[in-house]
Amino acid sequence: MCDRLASSPLDTSRPAGLAGVEQAQIDAAVAIPACTEAYERGAPSPRIVFQLARVFRKAGDVAKAKALYLEASKAGHAVAMVNLAAMIEDSEPEQALDWYRKSAELGSALGQYNLGVAYQNGMGGPVDADKAIEFYRKALDQGDSFAAYNLAVLYDEGTLVDRDMVQAIKLYEVAVKGGNVDAMVNLAITLEKGDGVTADKAAALALFEQAAALGDLEAVEQAARLRKAD
Repeated sequence: MCDRLASSPLDTSRPAGLAGVEQAQIDAAVAIPACTEAYERGAPSPRIVFQLARVFRKAGDVAKAKALYLEASKAGHAVAMVNLAAMIEDSEPEQALDWYRKSAELGSALGQYNLGVAYQNGMGGPVDADKAIEFYRKALDQGDSFAAYNLAVLYDEGTLVDRDMVQAIKLYEVAVKGGNVDAMVNLAITLEKGDGVTADKAAALALFEQAAALGDLEAVEQAARLRKAD
């Protein structure tokens, strides 16, 4: 019952056949007793501890959630490590960086992505573009569209690395295939301008419309502007 009510879509240890429940969709009033019962049976698996943490976080009990995420993290649950790190980024950035690193070392794409973000932003240490790229690529190898998008932006902006629109466009395209709305918008802007690629307003409009259909308000405005220009 706890698995059905509180497993995470990002947790590869969840039972086969369960899609998982997004954090915002958890019904804490029902899930807390179910997951508490599973937890109190004795020697709960790290997954159950993690799920109980999720439901307490949804219920707004930050202290209990944090304690349970820590318990699950110490037991080796990779997604719990990421969630714990996200909770302590501001107060304990070095400890957060260490938890992201441990999650990444366990092969978690989520951990690898967040470790890349930490290195890019200099959380808990200096900015390290090389390490950010390394871990973004590790996450990308596991199909993480957010990692593809962040890498694309790095090459597009050219602040931490040399600007490379060929790389940026390839990565935007990967992120678009993964359903990343921000990548759709950025690639559309790139195609409209002809930045590093032959300008293609029809393709740009198609991408703006794709992002608009997914609820991106900027894309709605940009698509209307391009249609009006035609």
